Amino acid sequence: MPELLLALDCGTTGARALLIDAGGAVLSGAKQPIPSSFPSPGRVEQDGEQVWSICRSVIACALDQAGRSMQDVAAIGVTTQRSSTVLWDRATGHPVAPILVWSDLRGMDRYKQLRAAGFMLWPQVPAAKLEAALDLVPDGRARMARGDLCWGTLDSYLIFRLTGGGAHVTDIGSAWLSGYIGYPDHAGWNPALIVHQGLEAGLFPAIADSWGPIGQTDPSLFGASVPVTAVIADQQAGMLAHGRLSAGAWKATYGTSGVLMASTGATPVSPHRTIPIQAMTKTGEDISWCVEGMVISCGAFLNWLCRDMGMFADAAALSDAAGSVPDTHGVIVRPSLQGLGAPHGRFHERALISGLDAGANRAHVARAALQGIAYRMMEIARAVAATPGLSTPDHLPVDGGVSNSEPLLQMQADALGMPVRRHLVKEATAYGAAIAAGLGFGVIAVADLPRFARYDAEFTPRIGRDKAEAIYHAWAKIALA
Repeated sequence: MPELLLALDCGTTGARALLIDAGGAVLSGAKQPIPSSFPSPGRVEQDGEQVWSICRSVIACALDQAGRSMQDVAAIGVTTQRSSTVLWDRATGHPVAPILVWSDLRGMDRYKQLRAAGFMLWPQVPAAKLEAALDLVPDGRARMARGDLCWGTLDSYLIFRLTGGGAHVTDIGSAWLSGYIGYPDHAGWNPALIVHQGLEAGLFPAIADSWGPIGQTDPSLFGASVPVTAVIADQQAGMLAHGRLSAGAWKATYGTSGVLMASTGATPVSPHRTIPIQAMTKTGEDISWCVEGMVISCGAFLNWLCRDMGMFADAAALSDAAGSVPDTHGVIVRPSLQGLGAPHGRFHERALISGLDAGANRAHVARAALQGIAYRMMEIARAVAATPGLSTPDHLPVDGGVSNSEPLLQMQADALGMPVRRHLVKEATAYGAAIAAGLGFGVIAVADLPRFARYDAEFTPRIGRDKAEAIYHAWAKIALA
């Protein structure tokens, strides 16, 4: 009888498949990069057909590594980056326009217009860009009116392809961040906004439960029809991996972006305009809520230093260099390639490297880059702590590929003045999606979640609060000027 759980995790810069058993042991994992194109300043696109091909490949590789086949898989969970915009042909499943990645800012002017019209949006959300995507499709409006097109975030598109068109659904977290959920009653898609933009309701996916029956995979893809039993947004999947669903629970993920998320339980509440209310999970009529703040450029900034600036071979080499020096030699880095997010909301800001002199070297820049990420996360933590009903935790659980950097996590502990605990499975997003698949299939219970929260390292503060605050204020004087 099939007993394994498979996660498909499609992020901004790569896709991963992870195979685990119901006890949480990782059997195998495979990852491949996903390229983006940047056709003009502020625009970020991906090829939807290429993304799908990469996702199929990582699933096949993960199964092959474990010496297993799809017949051994009991259930599949899908998690993706949120807020990217995908349009595809309903009959074929093929994309009809480039994917507009969540960090694409072509919707900035439209966002301002829609806010002025009374709709609660942010610049990165699909509601600010879906019209632009539709305009890229020849006869796009006419095809939409005929019912020929589907729209969704990346999770919706991938599940449509996995099920051979059998399921056009999305996750509550991705739906919430689309900008199309009705405020303040949260009762599904907002008909006023859909009408305002001249869109068709049939273009939109159904909002599925985070775990439970969703569809069956097309057997022609992998040789078996397997239940898809979870769809959950990436940051929310990370909360599952840490067992952090109860109100007041925090975690931080250091990936392409850096995100700090805290559960507010059954109550939707936000402390600040740049710390938005988020839907975390949905089961039946019950929605659990959270707040989050984002360091927009986290791993993306480190990759930029390595790849585009040619300073290091990879992020691991950057981290090693950062750990080789005791301080930044006065170098200040603001990691904001695509704007300064929460709690500032200054989306026009760009990255800054300051304080270079003849004594500075690459290692100082590397350390300053990690320091900038740590301070940006600290600012978010302080803003989140102001949420009614929340308080600062006694430690911060973390995950994500960038959490491999021990110098970063030590600086984070110093900045926050609290221990930082790193998940044993760094790619906790995929791990959480596999756990969600187990919840949906019935082989894992919510009460079991704490046993999946396993940690391989703890970083405790090494400097006093007065020194930590002095270093932060010296950074902020330049970085936030």
